[in-house]
Amino acid sequence: MSAGPRVIFRADGNSRIGLGHIVRCLALAEMLGSAFRCEFIIREPDEAVRLQILGVCDSLTEIPAALGLPDEPVWLLQQVQPHDILVLDGYGFDSKYQQTLKQRRQALVCLDDLANQHIWADVVINHAGGIAPSAYSCEPGTTLCLGPAYALLRPEFHKSTQSLNYQIDSKSIFLNMGGADPENHTLTQLLALRHRFPHHLLHVVTGAAYPHQKTLEDATATLANVRLHHCLNAGALAALLAECSMMVCPPSGMAYECCAVGGLLLLHQIADNQRNLLAYLTSSGLALPVAAIESLSDDGLAAIAEQMRQLQRQVFDGLAGQRLVKVFSALYLAFKLTARQAAAADAAQYFAWANDADVRRNAIHSEPIAWPTHLAWFSRRLADPDAYLYLFEDQGIPIGQVRIEFDDSKGTIDYSVAAEHRGRGLGLAILRRAIMEIRRDRPDAAVLVGQVKTQNRPSWRVFEQLGFVRQDPVSLHHESYEVFRLDIAPSGHLS
Repeated sequence: MSAGPRVIFRADGNSRIGLGHIVRCLALAEMLGSAFRCEFIIREPDEAVRLQILGVCDSLTEIPAALGLPDEPVWLLQQVQPHDILVLDGYGFDSKYQQTLKQRRQALVCLDDLANQHIWADVVINHAGGIAPSAYSCEPGTTLCLGPAYALLRPEFHKSTQSLNYQIDSKSIFLNMGGADPENHTLTQLLALRHRFPHHLLHVVTGAAYPHQKTLEDATATLANVRLHHCLNAGALAALLAECSMMVCPPSGMAYECCAVGGLLLLHQIADNQRNLLAYLTSSGLALPVAAIESLSDDGLAAIAEQMRQLQRQVFDGLAGQRLVKVFSALYLAFKLTARQAAAADAAQYFAWANDADVRRNAIHSEPIAWPTHLAWFSRRLADPDAYLYLFEDQGIPIGQVRIEFDDSKGTIDYSVAAEHRGRGLGLAILRRAIMEIRRDRPDAAVLVGQVKTQNRPSWRVFEQLGFVRQDPVSLHHESYEVFRLDIAPSGHLS
């Protein structure tokens, strides 16, 4: 059982609505690994789904059957602490649902594939390709984790992107139509594939919520070259995919697992929310629509499979798990840290931070600061109603600061992390928290601006991860600075 920070997943799945949301959450839970304690909250799971969840997560909690969806957020807040990270995956968790959770400053992540409503979450994960940040309406400071760089794949498939030792059989085809497939596209596609490739071996995989297993078994009982597989674990599934040079599945998470292994991927859309991923995968040369099999030459299949495999390897690099651990760690810290306004007693701490070698190198005025000069400056800032000096502590230990100085409704940001605490993602954490604090402390604030020396790429990344938009560079004291801007003006949303 993991003892790290808690991540609580909220998703549902069954044979009627499918298992996509649950599979995504469990993939993310496995990617977070031992760094977090992962728990799951769900409505009325059947036994197969319950076992699947408990095979990955530390615990499972069922929502009371009498509790309606409108009342669920209030109930959820009673189950979690503000610095616990709550992950939502489901189309019922709309803007109003999220807003209720954020009224208590709950750390919140949304797994999304629609971009069709205002998002209140601190982090959005949409691993579909071709989605621009401008597609989202979200709160200031939201981190958007978009595209295959954040592909939600189980560890076995991330390993597949790095090394495979399987012998590929050009006469083997993999078929899966999702974990549930209530309309039985599995059987329809199986018969079509067998007609098109009568001499190929068909490996047909069905999931725990597939309701047509008996029908499928009866229909294939006398068919040669058909192998049925039910409820494969991730390792067995990755091994089976690696033996096949052709794969047929929906444009879903399963398609990304196929891409991670590599080969000729053919897609059959079975739900409206798969349209964008289908367009991305086919337009990028990572897959073809299943209808394309009619025009493919048998002699050219091996070459197409290898060409597609090379493109897939360029996109799925196996590092998504490391990226997401960093995102979740920084989010946890942003809510866990103590934030307070600086006081006169903090002058010496600010003096030490201000004279740190790296801080001076990246400052607009890079010369060392004398104590009398610093003390006079610090006293003026403490007395200035337009200056906000936030000092951040981790269990009582000062770890960094964010200063925001306003000219009317525009605030200019300066931040730094103590040298001994760098490398932990604290820059992202304290700046996220500072945005939360300033929206509360200065309700009329409209714009935040950061100025970063052009060569200071790590600071670029911090601002970009929080939704700041890069502006035209400026020259200050004969040096080039990149400018980043974030609009935070109240717009009817929570401030």
